[in-house]
This record gives sequence, structure tokens and C-alpha cells, in this order.
Amino acid sequence: MDEPIAGPDEHVTALAEKQRMGGWRMVAANQKGGFRKRWGDARLHLYENGLIVTAPEGGEWVYRWDSTAAVLQNLRSVGGGLQDSTYTLIGADGAALSIGRGTHGLLRREIDRLGVTSYSRGPYVVYEGQWGPEVQKGVAAARWASVLERLRGGETLAFGPIDVDRNGLSMKNETESWSRIKEISTRDGRVSFTGSDGRGVLGVVGIYHVPNLYLLLALVRQLKTG
Repeated sequence: MDEPIAGPDEHVTALAEKQRMGGWRMVAANQKGGFRKRWGDARLHLYENGLIVTAPEGGEWVYRWDSTAAVLQNLRSVGGGLQDSTYTLIGADGAALSIGRGTHGLLRREIDRLGVTSYSRGPYVVYEGQWGPEVQKGVAAARWASVLERLRGGETLAFGPIDVDRNGLSMKNETESWSRIKEISTRDGRVSFTGSDGRGVLGVVGIYHVPNLYLLLALVRQLKTG
């Protein structure tokens, strides 16, 4: 049985109050053993409005959901179960941080296309299945209203290789109108689309290529129904 992990100390609590993080939700620790020892007692503190990651020797990162431009996830499954995953948060200033036990899976040029100006490989925090989805949900909720307004104003929004506008979806030089989209699905680390005739459309793309996955899922499920 894992030993209980202490909640935020005075420094983290003060930082959370200063950044208006809201209520504290959970803490997760760095994975023990191997080359990850250098992260020692690193911690991820999840809050209602964001997260704080602390590391030995004073390292710390703060991300509020409403100032996070994008979050990416890369999942690795074995036998149908989650083995490990990595979440990469990109701030509005382009500062990116990867946390979790896996890798982000992207090439350097793909990272650059996302507007990243600096990159940090953070601690290998465990329990990704608990805090990871909350990161996606938080960023999606914070960006939802502004994204809808931009779409209704005629903008085309890019979610990696997937373009979304008020008329439909485009990917790999293919376009489908909303009336032709029946469902968007995630399975085995990939995103796929089903057309109104029950057949696959637009092709398949790895989840790790799609920024703000939960926001994309919510948009497609709303817009395809009118």
C-alpha cells in the first residue's frame, strides 16, 4: 500500500492563493526508482482552477486553466489497460511542461508549430488516470465560451491536424460538413470520425497530435447536432 502523501505546504498554499487557484483537489508524487530519482520529492498539486508542480531545489511551475493555451496527452496501454501517460501543458507565453511517466511523442518541429518558446521535462508524476483528465476538463471549460464565439464569428480553429469551423471538419485535405458527421471517437490512442452512413471519414490521427482533445470532443458533439 502506498504511503499517504502530505498536502500542500505553506509555500504552495500561499502560491495557490496568490494565483487564485481555488479549492485544492489532490496531490500526486514522482515515480520512485531508476533515473527518475533526480526528481525526488517532486509533487503535483491539482486545484479547481489549475495546477502547481514543485520539484527539489526550488523548481516550480504554475498553470491556471484560463491561461493555458493547450494541453496534449500521450497514452500508452498494455493489454487494454493504461500503462503510463504524459500531459504537456503550454502556457499563453509559450512555456511548455511535460509531466507523467511517458513521453509526449512529438517531434521538435511539431512542438515548435504549437507556439512553444521554452520546454521543460517535468517530473514523472504517477496516478495520471486521476489528475490527467481533470487537466483536460479544466482547460476545456475555461476556453469553451471564447472558442464558440470565435467559431460563430467565422474563424477556423486548428486542433493539430484537425481544422474546425462552423461548417464542418477538415483533415488531410478532406472536408466533411457537420450534417455528415455522426460521431467522434477515441480508442487505442487514436481519434477517428464516423460519417452519417456509418463509415469512417477523414482518416485517423494519434491522440498525442491533438491539442485540447476534450475541447475538440465537446465541440464536435455539440456542432454535429446543430
